[in-house]
Amino acid sequence: MFTTEELKAAKKDVQETVIHAMNFADNSPEPKAGLAKELEYPTPPDTDYNKIAPPSFAETVNERRISSEQMKNVHSHIDTLRKKAEDGLITIAEAVNLAIHEEMLRDPTTTLQAEDLQAGSSFGIPGLTQQTYGSLRASDEIIDEGHFIGKSIGEAMNGYRPIVELMNTNFGIYGMAEIASCGNTYLQSGGQFKLPLTILGAGGTAPGQALGAEHSQPLHAYIMV
Repeated sequence: MFTTEELKAAKKDVQETVIHAMNFADNSPEPKAGLAKELEYPTPPDTDYNKIAPPSFAETVNERRISSEQMKNVHSHIDTLRKKAEDGLITIAEAVNLAIHEEMLRDPTTTLQAEDLQAGSSFGIPGLTQQTYGSLRASDEIIDEGHFIGKSIGEAMNGYRPIVELMNTNFGIYGMAEIASCGNTYLQSGGQFKLPLTILGAGGTAPGQALGAEHSQPLHAYIMV
């Protein structure tokens, strides 16, 4: 419990911080005319992520966090999916799962949030992730999309590269404020927070694949123009 005097002192500190921030903004120069265009994408749209070198600590972290048995299993899984891709038999969900594993092995700052993660979610997209990388990097989330999209924004602002698997894209409606914050935070910070966040989810309908009126809506109409 705070005393009245302690609360007054805390309020004074907050007010001084706000005043300092306002003075800093008032005294800062106007942004250059082309800044908004420069900040359109955190990385150029034509970036080939296959050519990005892994972090220098990747091998050390993987050796410490992934057992030899886990590493053997995940590489066997990756080899199987790559063979299916070469044969033209890989599904979209399997291709996404393959990409997730390749990135989580290449860069230990890559994390994953998903619902029903241990069971592979509805489409197998996060399959074998928690079993390989543990529950801190592959987090089985509660049914609250706004919560774990917001959590992933915090991770991205602190140097991680989170992937959010929504299961169905229309669940993202419950995290629209957080989705909007992804772009806003990057722009409003002048590019200081790049927010390398990827959000995945299935949407629409297909023969034998529709999930009824509640789970088949695509989300892109809400966020694309």
